[in-house]
Amino acid sequence: MPEPIFSQILCFSAGAVTAILSMWLGSLVFFRLLERREQRRLLQTQLAELVSQAYEVEQWLRRLRSAELMNGPPLEESSPMNHVNMIARLFVPELRAEVKRLNGAVIAFETWVQQGVADKRESRSVTKATLERYPAIQRTVLDSITDISSKAEILVRK
Repeated sequence: MPEPIFSQILCFSAGAVTAILSMWLGSLVFFRLLERREQRRLLQTQLAELVSQAYEVEQWLRRLRSAELMNGPPLEESSPMNHVNMIARLFVPELRAEVKRLNGAVIAFETWVQQGVADKRESRSVTKATLERYPAIQRTVLDSITDISSKAEILVRK
């Protein structure tokens, strides 16, 4: 008689252990999937913010040009480029090369503006040579932003 009780206890114990392991593994898988989904949502949010700020950089550069070279309203806000850099460093390292290219384009644009300011100081107007460089410098900024946007779109789809 003791053998059937032992057998029942063994079957019951094996079933209980299996149930506990199944619940534990199910919970683990569920939380892993939830974590991945949250990471993906955070990445999508950060990508959207990075692209939005990159386009804002271009608008800021236009306002800088207007303020410094065309006697427009003074530019009071700081460049959104710092925000773009921070997002890329912290959340989207896959876009560091594209953001670095945008940084270079922004520096070239700001240097061009300073050349225009120097021209104005010397001759009261921006020289034709400086003005002729604008389309190429602007195109570099826009191409950099397009690269960021295109790669961000690829990352969202992964």
